[in-house]
Amino acid sequence: MDHGLTSTSGRDGAVSSSATPVDAALAAGDLPRALQAWQEAFGATLRTRQWEGFADAGDAYLRIARAAGSPADDISRARDLYLSALFQASGAGSLDGVLRLASAFVDLGDDEVATQSLQIARRLAGGPANPSADGVVA
Repeated sequence: MDHGLTSTSGRDGAVSSSATPVDAALAAGDLPRALQAWQEAFGATLRTRQWEGFADAGDAYLRIARAAGSPADDISRARDLYLSALFQASGAGSLDGVLRLASAFVDLGDDEVATQSLQIARRLAGGPANPSADGVVA
């Protein structure tokens, strides 16, 4: 589901002609427009309440924050969006979603939540949530 937040830039970082409004604004160096486009797209995410939208919103917000050279406050907003996505993905039983979010937390350097995400993924996959519970050390 596309909420207008998913990046469509290629491996070389170039933004394709089907780029989201956020990415198009970032490519043009227009941070205020990127944030406005993010806010508009995030409204649709709030209405759907699906994990994919929250994850995409976190990704897009993180791209904006990094382009702006923003401090940790802006990174924490992306983290909050990822936490919402993790809650939704876990509740929906989406192993792929939980794993995607574990990767996002690794990228943020949030090892604690990344580890918790992997424990949720193990539970969803039918394994023990705490690997040390069955004698295996993580």
